[in-house]
Amino acid sequence: MIIECENLVKRFRRHDAVRGVNLAVPKGAALAIIGANGAGKTTTLRMLVNILTPDSGTARVLGIDSRRLRPGDLLRIGSVSENQKLPDRLTVGQYFDYVRSLYPSWDRGLERDLRRQLDLPPGRALDKLSHGMRMKAMVVGALSFSARAAAHG
Repeated sequence: MIIECENLVKRFRRHDAVRGVNLAVPKGAALAIIGANGAGKTTTLRMLVNILTPDSGTARVLGIDSRRLRPGDLLRIGSVSENQKLPDRLTVGQYFDYVRSLYPSWDRGLERDLRRQLDLPPGRALDKLSHGMRMKAMVVGALSFSARAAAHG
């Protein structure tokens, strides 16, 4: 499994932000975490990548306990969040030029294929894209660096 969670719990004061999450995501599968505002989507993702520590339960990503993930491990995990910000003044093409420079394992062929399949216009400014198109650009970015695990919340 690429991602495994057992009874994952996170509390903030007396509020259960995440209660009893169980996941088993096999290699090659995609994970989308959807739900109402305040349902715990972002909190769950933050626990998966060791930004937040679970109060109880366990999470494993790429076979590693999420509490033990190191920065190098994060280079193999792609994620997209509704709260994620894009550099608005860049075009789609400039955005991918920038992101590509950050990842030695970037797959230009996969990027090209995904951009074509998702109709992402390379010359269009990111701030001129619809919300859905901006999300597509982030998904292409999360997948094109040959991520071993990718999640969208």
